[in-house]
Amino acid sequence: MDINKQISTTRRTFLNLAAGAAALTMVGAGFGTTALAEDSVLKGKSLAYIAFGLQYEYQVTLVDHVKKLAAEKGMTISVYDGKGDASTQTTQLLDVVSKQPDIILLNPVDATLLQGGVRKANESKIPLFMLENLPPEGEWVAYNTFDDVAGGAAAADAIAKVTGGKGLVLEVRGAIGSGQSEKRYKGFHDQMEAKYPDIKIETLKAEWTADNAQTLTVDAFTRDPSVAAIWAHNDEMIRGVVSALRQIDRLKKPGEEGHIPVIGFDGTPLGLQRIREGTQDADVGQNPFSMGSSIVGEMENHFAGKPVAKETLIQPVMIWKDNVDSKDNWGNMVK
Repeated sequence: MDINKQISTTRRTFLNLAAGAAALTMVGAGFGTTALAEDSVLKGKSLAYIAFGLQYEYQVTLVDHVKKLAAEKGMTISVYDGKGDASTQTTQLLDVVSKQPDIILLNPVDATLLQGGVRKANESKIPLFMLENLPPEGEWVAYNTFDDVAGGAAAADAIAKVTGGKGLVLEVRGAIGSGQSEKRYKGFHDQMEAKYPDIKIETLKAEWTADNAQTLTVDAFTRDPSVAAIWAHNDEMIRGVVSALRQIDRLKKPGEEGHIPVIGFDGTPLGLQRIREGTQDADVGQNPFSMGSSIVGEMENHFAGKPVAKETLIQPVMIWKDNVDSKDNWGNMVK
């Protein structure tokens, strides 16, 4: 059966982080709105989950949450580590399709390069659920992602706040071709152009890794030491940024002379700890618990013949020192 014919709604749902945290609390208390294993339509179904990459703390938390939900629903789940590499995922997706699971959950590194595998899944009539990045062609049941454009705009506002709206800013970006990186870049640059014309941006292509971020940050300061602030597309790269500032003796805490504000993206436990310590000023927070719960909920809706939200966007929240310890921050929910 054509997947799209089973979808009775294409509404766009916007979830906020507080709602996600509240839902998580309810599930923990035994009041979850999704069905338990004994009455879930997902019981006995096989789920193949091709993850973005398990070297990233946010992705590990997302995968662990989906695994927990799958166990609660009585599903069997196989997780494939995409390793942040589109070629690896291409091979994995073709292998998964050959095994004919009941459901495929795919979080692409570069969705454009996975179109062949998506076509194979469609031809095999395997329901395909997408996280974070969409291929330009193909069919899927539901797509769940963080609003990266809004996150990039929030980062721009935060940078303007800590710089007074002027100066040279380093943007440490993720991989070219990655949907998350492209949207974060767009949101950041559009907001800067519209509201903060006195801020100059130098973009460093660090490909999501801390090592690249460290090297490129040191090089940028060598070219021009008058950097006013730094923003990175994920918290993992902030680890490299902090190492770079330490390496060139420019790592100063807020309030100290020469402090260079640093803003991350994800809201990981390490990111929150850096905010507490003063080596990171703020974080654009997203929520893997909301994302995981939402996409599994859409799987249940699909197999129960209920309306499915074709696209769900989870909204960002800014994390500063004054709200870093909030129980609503997902980075405080994991050990």
